[in-house]
Amino acid sequence: MATVTNSSAFQKGSLSIQALLAIVTLGFYCIYWFYKTSVQFNDGTDAELNPIVRTIGLIIPIINLYFLWKHSSDAEAVTSVSSVVLFVLFIFFPPASWFLIQSGINEVAA
Repeated sequence: MATVTNSSAFQKGSLSIQALLAIVTLGFYCIYWFYKTSVQFNDGTDAELNPIVRTIGLIIPIINLYFLWKHSSDAEAVTSVSSVVLFVLFIFFPPASWFLIQSGINEVAA
């Protein structure tokens, strides 16, 4: 599990604007959000990761499960939710995991 080492690396994001962008861009914003949060986890926690590789892996079937698991594990540093719950939410109801992770990032950034 990663721990926060640099809270200034995290940036607040408006959940309502992000939801609107996800709808307007037909979901492509979600891929950008995944990349952006990966960069923040890389810069703000002790996790060793490559945001570009993770984002590319996100769009490859089967391999994406591994990268969703890694993202969920790294998100434990900013949320009070376990990685297992975040991963299951990513699989079955992605907006819930998005909300939990972004809310955690917003709290750390505040």
